[in-house]
Amino acid sequence: MEPQKCTSCGQESQEYAEFCPSCGEPLEGYARPAGFWIRVGAQIIDAVVFIPIMALSFWNTYSLKHTAVLVLTFVPGLVYKPVMESFYGATLGKMACGIRVIDANGKNLSMVGAYVRYFPFLIQAGVTLAGQLILFSSEQFQSAESMLEMSQAQQGNFMAPIGTVVNVLVMLECIVAAFTFRKRALHDMLAESFCVYKES
Repeated sequence: MEPQKCTSCGQESQEYAEFCPSCGEPLEGYARPAGFWIRVGAQIIDAVVFIPIMALSFWNTYSLKHTAVLVLTFVPGLVYKPVMESFYGATLGKMACGIRVIDANGKNLSMVGAYVRYFPFLIQAGVTLAGQLILFSSEQFQSAESMLEMSQAQQGNFMAPIGTVVNVLVMLECIVAAFTFRKRALHDMLAESFCVYKES
């Protein structure tokens, strides 16, 4: 990785750095930010990777109805992105799209940094899991045999509208990346991270 010089004070910094570590001035020559739609594409590929987990979750919801299986299906989603982005700088979807996540010095995020970046999605997963646990504990749900009966069981779940609000908020914080400087979503700003194209 080639160092770059600050035009204000002459201090050298890493290629991916956004600001000079010495004087704080913005640096020129930073890595090209990954746009909103390429990141959406990466997310779609990651969703394909999770099809087996989603199939198991669907089967459990409409057939098995086991709480342990419910919790188990949430675990991969809680570790996939943070671990992949900390160790490799990218999920499989991001790798396929030629983009990666870095900190202000162009390095992979620490595990803590990766989980800070993932924090909005952790809240989303927590709310969803809480709602599902409440649903699975309902006798009406456990005895339901049709989609209509399951839908009726869900209507009494107070977590359902909360989950809807959280899902909308998380979606909006991701959409922010389409309009911000250097294409940063709120979770990027929270973790001081950048989603950029890999070096050619």
